[in-house]
Amino acid sequence: MTDDVEKFVDRYSLGRDKGEDSKHFLRIKIANGMLTAEQFRRIGQLAERYSRGYSEITDRQDIQLHWIEAENALEIFSKLEEIGFTTDKCGQGYPGARYGDVRNIVGCPVAGVDKFELIDASQIIQQLDKVFTGNKNFLDLPRKFKISASGCQLNCTSPEVYDLSFVAVRHSSGKIGFVALVGGTVGVAPQLARLLGVFIKPDEVVDVTRAIVEIYRDYGSRENKAKARFRWLVDAWGIEKLKETVEEKIGKSLETYKLDYLPTCRGEHVGVQPQKQEGYSYISVPIMGGILSSGKMLEIADVTDKYGNGDMRLSTFQNLVIVNIPDNNVNLVLKKLEQIGFPVKGSVLRWTTIACAGNFCGKAPEHPKKRAIETVEYLEERLGETLKNLNLRICLSGCPNGCARHLIADIGMQAIQLTIDGKPTPCYNIYVGGCLGSNSALGKLIKRAVRAEQVKYEVENLIVTYIKNKTSLGSFHDFNNQHSLENKT
Repeated sequence: MTDDVEKFVDRYSLGRDKGEDSKHFLRIKIANGMLTAEQFRRIGQLAERYSRGYSEITDRQDIQLHWIEAENALEIFSKLEEIGFTTDKCGQGYPGARYGDVRNIVGCPVAGVDKFELIDASQIIQQLDKVFTGNKNFLDLPRKFKISASGCQLNCTSPEVYDLSFVAVRHSSGKIGFVALVGGTVGVAPQLARLLGVFIKPDEVVDVTRAIVEIYRDYGSRENKAKARFRWLVDAWGIEKLKETVEEKIGKSLETYKLDYLPTCRGEHVGVQPQKQEGYSYISVPIMGGILSSGKMLEIADVTDKYGNGDMRLSTFQNLVIVNIPDNNVNLVLKKLEQIGFPVKGSVLRWTTIACAGNFCGKAPEHPKKRAIETVEYLEERLGETLKNLNLRICLSGCPNGCARHLIADIGMQAIQLTIDGKPTPCYNIYVGGCLGSNSALGKLIKRAVRAEQVKYEVENLIVTYIKNKTSLGSFHDFNNQHSLENKT
C-alpha cells in the first residue's frame, strides 16, 4: 500500500451506486451540518468537476456527490482533506456484520443562534467527531452507528430514530443536561429509541458515548447482518443492564432520572428567524429534495460571504440555513436567494418534505426526490393558502430501509414495484400518523400499491380530509387516531 493511499484509509471511502449510470458516490460528513461559505464553495467546485455539477444535502447533514470515478478517489480525498472534511466508511457494501463506523453526528442546524434552545450542543458534537473520525478502535462495528445531540426545543433532529441520541432537558435543580435515548432505527425492523433513564451532564456526554459505542463493538451480534444493529443488543440486554455496563465503563454512577415528557418533534426551523445575538437573524432556505447544482452552490456561497459572516448550516430536513445575517441585510439576502432560484416562501411543506436518493442506490423503482417535488408543487397549486400554516412532515423512501424516515412522518410513502398488465410499475405504500415525543408511534399503513403518478392525489385527499375535520388542537397524529383516514380517501 502506497503512502498516499494509506493516509486516507481510515477516514475516506467511496460508496457504491447502482443507478443513474453512477458507480460510486461520495458522502461528505459535516458534523452538526456546520460549515463555512468557503467550504461550501469548494464542495461545489468538487461537484462541478467530479459529479456532473450535481450534489445533494442528505437528511443526516451530509453532502453527497455521485458519478465519482474510482481513479479520481485519491485526488478528491486530498482536496476534501484541504477543505476540512472526511467521509463515512460506507460499510454497507460489505457482506456480513462488520466494517460499521460512527456516521455523521447530527444536531440542530441553528445551534448556538436559536433564541429558545436549552443548550448549544454543537461543541459536544465537534468533540465526538474528533473522538471517532479515523479512530481504528471504532471502524469495525457490527453495523453503522448513528448519533444525534441537540438542545433544540423543536426536537428537529428526530432523536428517536438513532442508535444513540442526547436530548437537552432542564433538571428540577435548574441544571441543563441531557437524557439519552438508545436503540432507535426506522429500517426494515423499525424500533423507536428508548430512554436510558439517567441525567447526563454536558461534560459526561463524550465518555458515555464512547462507552456505549465500545459496548456495541464488543457485544453486538455479528452472526446475522440483518440483526446486527444496536437496537438488537438493547433488546437482548434491556435498559438496566446497558445502563449498569455504561456506568462500569465510565467508572461512576449516573443520576437516575425519570423524564415525564419527551418533547414532540415539531418539524423544521422555517424562514427568517431572529437569533439570540441581538441584531442578527438566520434564514432557513428550503432546498426541495436537497438537490443543488454546483453553480447554485457557488452563488449561495457568494451571498453568504457578502451579506453574512460566511457561516452556513445543513439541516436534517435537507435544507440550508444561513446564519449570522445582520438584520439590515435580511431583505437583500431574500432578494438574492429568489434571484438564484431559492425563494424563502411557500408552504411549510417546502421545508418539511424529504426524500431519499433511491434512484442512485438501485433499490427504488423510480425517483423519490422528483416524486416529492412534484407532490409539493401540486399541493401548493391545488390548496394554496390552505397549506400556509399546516405543519406536516411528508417523507418518501425508495425502499424498506427507510432512509427518508417515512415511518415517522405525518404522511410517509415507501416505493415498491409491481407487475401490472405485464409491465413493471412503480407504486407506493402510504403510511400516516407517525409521531415522535411522549406519544411516539410509527406510521400506520393505510394504502398499498398506489401507482406513483397517483400519489399526489392520494396525499391531497388525506390533507383535505384532515383540514375539513380537524379541531383547533388536533395534530395530524391525533386526528388519525380519531378518524379512519383509509375510509375517507
